[in-house]
Amino acid sequence: MAAGVVSALWRYPVKSVLGEAIRSASLTAAGLHKDRAYAIIDIESGKVASAKRPQLWRKMLELSTVSEAGDSFAIRFPDGDVVGVADAAIDDKLSAFLGRAVRMSAQAADTDSLDRAVPEEVLALGEGAQVDSTHLVLAQGSPEGGFFDYAPYHVMTRASLDSVRDALGDDSILVERYRANIVIDCPGIAPFAENSWTGSELRIGPDAVLTITGATPRCAVPMLSHGHLPKAPGALTKLVELNRIELPEFGPGVYPCLGAFATLKRPGVVSIDETVELVS
Repeated sequence: MAAGVVSALWRYPVKSVLGEAIRSASLTAAGLHKDRAYAIIDIESGKVASAKRPQLWRKMLELSTVSEAGDSFAIRFPDGDVVGVADAAIDDKLSAFLGRAVRMSAQAADTDSLDRAVPEEVLALGEGAQVDSTHLVLAQGSPEGGFFDYAPYHVMTRASLDSVRDALGDDSILVERYRANIVIDCPGIAPFAENSWTGSELRIGPDAVLTITGATPRCAVPMLSHGHLPKAPGALTKLVELNRIELPEFGPGVYPCLGAFATLKRPGVVSIDETVELVS
């Protein structure tokens, strides 16, 4: 059993666009409220655009999300323009910025997929290189579907995140590189304890309960520049050194991992500094 508190909450309303730190949120079967609610679709391939394929989509990490009134969102572009996700101009603006014809979507489908570049090839050849990729069908661990890589929640401990940052001596190793939803502080816990949490329950505050479904394998995204954060190859290479484990559900081999996936067992509203208890 481990106990701690919620130290950070993040949501990413538009997949592969920079997210936002929030103070509280409802936890639902479809994820943290409004997390991955939208995706940008590549019209030529029909696939979800994702910085997991940096050669085409790394500029998505120059875009940021802006919360607007009425639970709606907009995209802020590097030139300062802010365009609502439901605005008629958003598709043309995104297409011009990304250099490919795209459209904004708020309707996830069971067949949604994306291309995931092989991280080792990105490291070896550079983020602009044409590298091999694997086909990833989205939301395979999400009962409600959605624009999730796998499961609707991604949690990690501060100890695991800090171990990577401290080993690198790089203060830019922050949670937003790894796009977790919930970061928890558990005094005295060992780094990468999440590896052994599969099947455990994470009870947050008086009501919410998540079920941990497995460790989170990492892709090329953490090493890329994120807004004001510079490139950080060590965000991936250090994990290769510190924490590689077998994940049979993702295929043979060992994977650099940080954090854990989770699904909802019981809904609730969670906030920063909420108590957390892990029960095996």
